[in-house]
Amino acid sequence: MLSKQKKSDDQTINDQTDTSGKNIPAAITDTGCERVLNEDRYAVIDSPSGTMWLVCDGMGGVAGGELAAQLAVDAIRRDLETVTTRQVSVAMKNAFGEAHRVIVLRRQNQAFAQMGTTAVGAMFNGIDVSIGWVGDSRAYLIHSGTITQLTKDHTYVQELVDKGEITPEEAIDHPDGHILTRCIGAEVAVGVEFKEYWLWKNTGDIQNDILLLCTDGLYSLVTDQEILKIVLQDTPQHACARLVELAKERGGYDNITIAIIPIGGQLRTEPPANYDKKSVNSQHNRKSDSKKIRTGLSWPKTLFIVLILSCVAVILVFLVCLFYLSR
Repeated sequence: MLSKQKKSDDQTINDQTDTSGKNIPAAITDTGCERVLNEDRYAVIDSPSGTMWLVCDGMGGVAGGELAAQLAVDAIRRDLETVTTRQVSVAMKNAFGEAHRVIVLRRQNQAFAQMGTTAVGAMFNGIDVSIGWVGDSRAYLIHSGTITQLTKDHTYVQELVDKGEITPEEAIDHPDGHILTRCIGAEVAVGVEFKEYWLWKNTGDIQNDILLLCTDGLYSLVTDQEILKIVLQDTPQHACARLVELAKERGGYDNITIAIIPIGGQLRTEPPANYDKKSVNSQHNRKSDSKKIRTGLSWPKTLFIVLILSCVAVILVFLVCLFYLSR
């Protein structure tokens, strides 16, 4: 089990605007009131396999947590951007695995032996949506005036709740609430969990769903119902700022990171009747194809050409040597 020793940077907000601002996603990270460093990170990554929103919460003492979260973001971005089209769940699994590999290697340095990071990500490709997480960073779904936690914390306290030894209410202020049972970098296998969803078009006057990703710096001080109320009242950009300020008014004991993502439809656990996996993935295949064009020939063709050129070079050398020997 891992104890989270937490977390600096000035807060950053997505400053995009439209007429209403309601449909523009936003994210923010803030050091909070007590931490010197900000060990939280967020990222938006566009790749051949889809677009991922990612939130990480590092731990590991002096600079370790900050480094772990950044290493995870960089490794996930590198894997997603450099590999051709995959299903969103496969892409997320591989990218999280790469982040785990990088951090495990860095932990061999004794100065960073305790570092690791939580991660929660939502990846979109057409109507395919995948949510993956490890640790206690969370994903919430706001749907028809309700809020639902989509992820389950990988913590010692959550295990106590699952066993019926404490209630969810008792878990909120439990003294061991900071102890993780899983994180990127801590185990031989990363232990990421995934859920698959599909995006359905809305009919009638039903509001579009909203995804919210956050670190425990938010939900440990702001209730789910308070999060729901603020997100429904305001634009994602302003809601991010209001939620951070509310958490800081209540102590801001930890770093606070939030991403609010309107998704343009309803998130469901089953695909629509006319669902076609191939057509869904086609919009990202163009990027994949363009990368193939830019990088030139495929590996087998390249190897064949190299072998031909090598043979030609050997023949030329042989002829030159024969010419000089015959003189």
